[in-house]
Amino acid sequence: MPEPQRAGQIRRVAKRVLGSLLGLLLLLGALWVLRREFGEHSIHEVLAILRRLPLSWIALSLFATILGYAALASQDLLALSALDIRLPKWKAALAGFAGFAFANNLPFAVVVGGAVRARFYRGSRLSASRTTQLVLFNTATYALGLLAATGLTFTFEPRSVPGLLHLPIHSTRPLGEFALVVLGLLLFWSVRGGPPVHFFKRTFRPTPIGMTLARTGVSLLDWMLSGAALFVLLPGADAYHFIGFLGVFMLGQVAGLIAQVPGGIGVFEAVVVATLRRSVPVPAIFAALIAYRVIYSLFPLMVATVIFGIHEVRRTHQRHH
Repeated sequence: MPEPQRAGQIRRVAKRVLGSLLGLLLLLGALWVLRREFGEHSIHEVLAILRRLPLSWIALSLFATILGYAALASQDLLALSALDIRLPKWKAALAGFAGFAFANNLPFAVVVGGAVRARFYRGSRLSASRTTQLVLFNTATYALGLLAATGLTFTFEPRSVPGLLHLPIHSTRPLGEFALVVLGLLLFWSVRGGPPVHFFKRTFRPTPIGMTLARTGVSLLDWMLSGAALFVLLPGADAYHFIGFLGVFMLGQVAGLIAQVPGGIGVFEAVVVATLRRSVPVPAIFAALIAYRVIYSLFPLMVATVIFGIHEVRRTHQRHH
């Protein structure tokens, strides 16, 4: 193997190892935090609170979840429009929903999301390269919403997270403003129409400003709805502003992304518990998080599994007839 290729391979392996170690350390730290915060509380307290959760709270969480996954599925419709891919909208919506439902719960989210979409689009004459383009488009849309959500929450509620975590910093406004500046530069890039950017051996070109705004809005709506699905399950949710809570939610989501564990499980919970424990009783936070995982993660995954199974059975039946 030539020396440049060997060096490149070593760098890639080193990045994977370092990324895995960072994820493992974050997960272990999260488990330690959860164990510490649970303290003298018992699982029976949590289960008792779960049983007493008002049906109206559960219904609101489920409603926010349905709307959130509708926003996620609509990202595939935007991708089809932007990439000029002609496919039935119902198939794109189902592929988007199932792709995100599996990706939100399984390792290697981008790979899993792409594989699920490829199965739905197989037979529709959509090549593997076009499917990859679609997945990358959705990943970029996801990032636009992440920038918008963190920018808005950290800028307009800059004292919520530092105050709850008792951090030495007094404001997250610089982080929020940085995110908004990056988002503003991306929007300006769309207005100017280029130039293309080369990143990781791929070429990225801006979408028209109308499409970029639509992508940002849809993704931001998804982040807000996913946060609302947890917010309504917490007792005394009206006692603090939703935007302030969304800052906590985004902090947990970003930590989960860095940890690279499926759905940020464990890491996300640790951030939420550590941040809210002075405002909400710890058993109530654990109960809300368990209900949230069932409603926002397991329920869509079960529905997506049924849809995917029916799709595969129909494909097999059509292939043999």
